[in-house]
Amino acid sequence: MMPPQPARLPSRPAMPAPPVIRVLPGVPESAMVARRLTRQLLGDRHPAADTAMLLVSELVTNSVTHSQSRRPGGTVTLAVCAGSTSVLIQVRDDGGPSEPRLSSAEATLEGRGGGRDSGDEHGYGLLLVDALAETWGTIAAPAGRVTWCRLAVDRLGAGTRRP
Repeated sequence: MMPPQPARLPSRPAMPAPPVIRVLPGVPESAMVARRLTRQLLGDRHPAADTAMLLVSELVTNSVTHSQSRRPGGTVTLAVCAGSTSVLIQVRDDGGPSEPRLSSAEATLEGRGGGRDSGDEHGYGLLLVDALAETWGTIAAPAGRVTWCRLAVDRLGAGTRRP
């Protein structure tokens, strides 16, 4: 006869990792650093890691290309927070003359008109964000701008865009 087995306690859900918050120089190489930080936070096995890294790269690249952050001494601040159902990405930059929006190239791809050549290599970043994120937006303040997106993770673990 086997001795009774101790009762198993229900497993606790894994505690989410603390968010990553880093101030990066306003240079193109910061997109690579931001991708690496996102991968470190989420880990190689997170179902939305690749999509989150792409979105982080696009938002940081837009900030260092189109905002005052590109000037000497400029910075971007990356914040990535992973929860059980979503990944929140925020990029704060030093602001600029206009707010992030879908460009005419992006509007062309979505059938909204516009006149850019489909062979253009630039101007599609926010289209990716718009297509892959559950939601996104931008908030302007006197000291800069925050562009953010939320990537939903479904119960099966895949990154999803909710209707």
